[in-house]
Amino acid sequence: MQPTLQLALLLAILLVACKVVGSLCSRIAIPAILGELLVGVVLGPGALNLLHIHLLEGGQATGALMLLAQIGGLVLMFIAGIETDIDRMREASVTAFVVALFGVIWPFVLGAGVGHLFGLSWKTACFLGGALTATSVSISARTLMDVGRMNSDEATVILGAAVIDDVMGLFVLAFLAASNTTAGMGAFGLGPMASVWLQQKIPLAARHPLLVQMVVLSFCVLAFFGVGYGAAKRWLDPLIARLRQLSSTEAVPSCVLALVFLYAISAEWLGSVAGITGAYLLGYVFAGSQYKADVERSFYAIGHGLLIPLFFVSIGLSSDYRALSGHWFMLLIVLLVAIVGKLVGCGLAALASGMNWVRSLRIGCGMISRGEVGLIVTAMGAASGIFGKSEVAVMVGVVLLTTLLTPIALRGAFHLKCAEDYYIDDGTPEQEQIELGRAAAAGGQQGSGGDETISDASTVVPTAELSLS
Repeated sequence: MQPTLQLALLLAILLVACKVVGSLCSRIAIPAILGELLVGVVLGPGALNLLHIHLLEGGQATGALMLLAQIGGLVLMFIAGIETDIDRMREASVTAFVVALFGVIWPFVLGAGVGHLFGLSWKTACFLGGALTATSVSISARTLMDVGRMNSDEATVILGAAVIDDVMGLFVLAFLAASNTTAGMGAFGLGPMASVWLQQKIPLAARHPLLVQMVVLSFCVLAFFGVGYGAAKRWLDPLIARLRQLSSTEAVPSCVLALVFLYAISAEWLGSVAGITGAYLLGYVFAGSQYKADVERSFYAIGHGLLIPLFFVSIGLSSDYRALSGHWFMLLIVLLVAIVGKLVGCGLAALASGMNWVRSLRIGCGMISRGEVGLIVTAMGAASGIFGKSEVAVMVGVVLLTTLLTPIALRGAFHLKCAEDYYIDDGTPEQEQIELGRAAAAGGQQGSGGDETISDASTVVPTAELSLS
């Protein structure tokens, strides 16, 4: 069969399966994203092995599918950026930084310690801990969208912390790569090239390669975020206004998609951070644009209708649980460390920042997933020879299980109620609002007699609408 028809067959099977299973999951109060992941697991090499059936021999369709899936990850993060509440993000910036910091320290220390206890060398154990520091915000962002909580304070902290976490994880990986001379070979981007050039030209830099690498990476990260944010803030709306004047059909969505790709490339080449960070940054600027609604509507169709389901099903398709034979106990312990490291580390950081325990629990749950970021780190360890087959199998299992667990844990955490969930900004003093919220959280949402019923914040009619009624 021709590669084009092979890809068409794959898409036909996967898209229908994702939507049907996702719908069934939604009916029983399970996030649709979990259904998409399970479709990938069932059709993956551990079960039906769809990608290796006779009709799909040759591999070209499989490669094309995985490329489309990665583009789906970029589109997902762009949509997550658009749905970010800018004012709340600014208010939560300090909290997000503290959450990200503890979300890196705890998993790294616990992961390295457990790895060494299982007999791994300190270099391999540290690389295991470094792989556990990563956070894949894609899973949490999709779950927050599914439960309608993208505008909550918790979502703001989770998304902000995940972006900062990506930068912090970069420095952890840079340190680990510097400890292994082959790990950084063939690195992509301005930062690695500048670091190598400085070490070749300056003797002092050659004697302190790690310090040079840290300084160069710091400059690249700051340059990307500064230039990327400033350029989008200054020229984005004028550019969209010009594009709207074009007579071509759907010119604005096409050009914005191209801009998403350029920001993703720039994130890796200039900033030495993951491409999804660049897509999120562009979406974050779009959140304050006057053209936000039009762009968001267009990307919802192409994203949730095609690319985003492929992104999540690809994670399941790339997993093979049969490779874990003989290493189930190690997988269980590392998985426990992966969960506790984020849940406790990020949760305690949020609690110390002034949030109550319910909201802190939600933030901890939202930071559990490793997703594609963990897979990238695992691939780096395997390519450098630091990870053997057993370590790779364990890490792939941890990535998959945390990805499956995060939607369930995050959705469950939002079922727990706290006083702030019942807060309504209608002029009532804040302390009185919180007291009313505590009473509602303790006694349920049922009103009595002629008393006013306090509703969940997600269903409250906006104040502006109340004043007109």
